[in-house]
Amino acid sequence: MIAKTKSWVCITFAVAVAFVALTPCANAQEQALGLTLLKTSIRTEVDTIDLITNEFQPAFPPTKETCPTTATKGCTLRIEVSCIFVDTWASGSETINVTVTGAGLPSVDPAAAIPIDGAVTQNDQWDAHTFHWMQRSVPAGATVTVNIGVEGAGSAGDRAETVELLKN
Repeated sequence: MIAKTKSWVCITFAVAVAFVALTPCANAQEQALGLTLLKTSIRTEVDTIDLITNEFQPAFPPTKETCPTTATKGCTLRIEVSCIFVDTWASGSETINVTVTGAGLPSVDPAAAIPIDGAVTQNDQWDAHTFHWMQRSVPAGATVTVNIGVEGAGSAGDRAETVELLKN
């Protein structure tokens, strides 16, 4: 019985070691993607924005980021926006728009305007949503401006913006 228990313990330990060895850590993933985190900026807003359909209104003041000149391969921005939408039943969809201007950049991925809330709530319920955008090809030494807007019906309440500056 003791021999069987020792064998079981050895097998369990070997499986655990193999699992840990094969589990990538965040740093290994960043290196595999060729990106290194340089800076994170987080901002929150708690005021209410009355939404207007087909008209984007600023959700945050503009955010400026500078890719350091030492980042010879340039930089990438990872932009995350979270927002609570209230009384959205009239439009059936709210949209968050992210644009990054400066330095002749391509548009953000996957697209600048993303419909976020497609649910028709029919009452005063609120819906919280989060989405991520990537801005690639920011040249070394370039300063860019991130603008985030919201549109739809009802209102936008508590919201958070996270911008990560990554070295390529």
